[in-house]
Amino acid sequence: MGTKTLYRTKSHLNKPTKIGFSQVANEDIMEKIVKGSTKIYDSTMINHLTMHNIQSNKIMVEKFEEFESVTETDIKNICAKNHLDGIILTQFIFLNVKYSSMFIPIGVSEDTEVEMQYYDANGNLLLHTKHNTHLGNSYLNFPSADKTVMDGTKGALGRIIKEIAK
Repeated sequence: MGTKTLYRTKSHLNKPTKIGFSQVANEDIMEKIVKGSTKIYDSTMINHLTMHNIQSNKIMVEKFEEFESVTETDIKNICAKNHLDGIILTQFIFLNVKYSSMFIPIGVSEDTEVEMQYYDANGNLLLHTKHNTHLGNSYLNFPSADKTVMDGTKGALGRIIKEIAK
C-alpha cells in the first residue's frame, strides 16, 4: 500500500553489478530539516545494496535539486566516469502527520515519502519507485525521522531490486 512502482521500462532489466546512488536532492536543506537524515540514507543504501550483492558508490551529482535537474548526458557522463552499470537518484520529503483521538491532538509523526529513479549507463530511465512510510509502515509509537528515512529508503530501493529480479 505504501510502495508503488510509478514507471517500469518495457525492456528486460539485468541485475547490475555496480551502481551509484546520488545524494538526496537538496541534501543541505534536508539535513537542516532533520540533522543526520542524509547519513542514514547513505548507510541504508550501501547496506541494502551490499545485502543483494550489488557494489555501490555514493556519487555527488552537481546541482541536484529534483529529478528534472539531471539530464541524460549528466547520467551518461557520471556512469562512464565511475564505471557504473547505472545510477539511482533519490528525493524525499518529510510528512508531518498529525494524529488525534476524538478531536484531541495526541502527536505528530515524522513520516517520509522517498522517491527513487533508476537509470542505466546510457541515461535511460528504467524504474521510478515511491515509498510512503505513513501508508506503508506500522509503528507502535510516533516514528522518528531516523526510523522513517531508513524505512522509506528500504521500501523504495526494495521495490527497485524486486522489479529487477522479475
